[in-house]
Amino acid sequence: MNRFILIFFAVFTASFWFGQNQNQEDLAGSETLDKSKISPEQIIEQSIKKLEQSISEEEKYEVRMKMADAYLKIKKPDFAKSTEMLFKAKEIAEKLDDTKLKAKIYGSIANQYSFLNFPEKIKPYLDLSKLEVDKLPNGYEKNYLTARLYIEYGNLEADKENFLMAKKDYQRALKFLGNIGNPNKKNIFQFRRAFYNMGVSYAYLKQNDSAEYFLNKALAIRDNENKEFKYFIYNNLAKVYAGRNEHQRAIDSLEVVLKEDAFKDNRLRADMYKKLIASYKSLNNKEKYIEYSEKLLELEQDVKDNNLRAINTAVSEEQRNLLEKISDKEGYNNLLIVGCGLLILVGGIFILFINQKRKKEKLLYQDFISNLEKQEVKEIQEPKEIIQPEIEEKEKTSFSVPSSAEAMILEKLEKFEESAKFTNSKLTVASLAVMFKTNPTYLSETIKKHKEKNFNNYLNELRINYICKQINERPEFLNYKISYLAEEAGFSSHSSFTTVFKNITGISPSAFLREAEKKHKNI
Repeated sequence: MNRFILIFFAVFTASFWFGQNQNQEDLAGSETLDKSKISPEQIIEQSIKKLEQSISEEEKYEVRMKMADAYLKIKKPDFAKSTEMLFKAKEIAEKLDDTKLKAKIYGSIANQYSFLNFPEKIKPYLDLSKLEVDKLPNGYEKNYLTARLYIEYGNLEADKENFLMAKKDYQRALKFLGNIGNPNKKNIFQFRRAFYNMGVSYAYLKQNDSAEYFLNKALAIRDNENKEFKYFIYNNLAKVYAGRNEHQRAIDSLEVVLKEDAFKDNRLRADMYKKLIASYKSLNNKEKYIEYSEKLLELEQDVKDNNLRAINTAVSEEQRNLLEKISDKEGYNNLLIVGCGLLILVGGIFILFINQKRKKEKLLYQDFISNLEKQEVKEIQEPKEIIQPEIEEKEKTSFSVPSSAEAMILEKLEKFEESAKFTNSKLTVASLAVMFKTNPTYLSETIKKHKEKNFNNYLNELRINYICKQINERPEFLNYKISYLAEEAGFSSHSSFTTVFKNITGISPSAFLREAEKKHKNI
């Protein structure tokens, strides 16, 4: 789940993903209204009335797109309804076989899936959109839509933590926006969005000065149509400040946003709570740390439930579209029966597979935690005794550590294991040897002999046991991203942490977190 903040602001752009008009048309007539003078609830009400009238398919498409946007901006955003409107607009675009409309709606659906954290569905719709964009003649529209495509491709790379490639895509987007000329009312948000994404990618590359530069460029652009976007910018500026250990500045930026009455986005609110928890922890402010941990726990379930409803709607709409296409062909009944049978069979097999996998993961989790707890109890009840190394015959080994040095190293290893200094990601056998005032060869050989593993495996096991203990004993760790857990344990990359974690525990970090969450809820 990880998953990261570049996708969050999709909530403000779903219906405008590919060039929706910036002026809000009055759906009861032809008068053009300022968005600030008409509420999302009024837009939905007018849209329903408009659809009851005799209007063209093109007009129905526009109404559906406006409704998709409005459902995201009501007091309690309805992602399921918004998604349903997008798929109804998709039906119209495909029925009309209109290149521009298809390019827009495929992009909008990709954006919605991105926001819902459904990565396997994003790229197929982006690729469909690109096929339609490539058919358009050169000019403003093609440059504009291509720029937006590269922003979404960049977001997709960023979601995979490939920030260098993401940055290149955002640079391409800025290039195509530059072909358009200066920002105007229709495209100003995309200029702002591209600068914002550049800033975020630099932040994740830990180039904080460049990140702050691009985020401030995005903040400086005045965009009256998308005022909420500033919240996302401030959220990532807080990340930059925290990266420079300016934690109070990060806290001030976030708490100012949280106090605004206009701020309604619970997904972004949850991410801000996580940043505040981390900053208050760094400042040793336990009272605020606990306060925001409790707020986050209260908010998480609402965010998860809303996403799940929207994803279920999207899947249902896609299945419905598939069945409708089958019904237009000969042999509808047979195909429908076979198709439904296959869906049920595949679904049953999939559910069975998932259940079996979950049961296995639960057992592995319980066994690992049980062994971890037994190990801790044993260490308390039976204090470690420094064993004097036995003198081995020369023919059994080509190298022998002096007994006095070996005893000293074992004693220091015991203290080292209790200190959690092993979470230092820069720790090496050489640097630890310096701390122990010995040489790397003596240290390495002692670990190999008494711990029955090489230095790297010994270090990795200490780190995984440590982070598992934190997850098991401290509920707030359930809310952290896997990348943060990796960093907390002392791993320099998300991928290496995941690989080592699974090798040691038998299950992935996400599965471990899921089982730990169940355990905490039962308690």
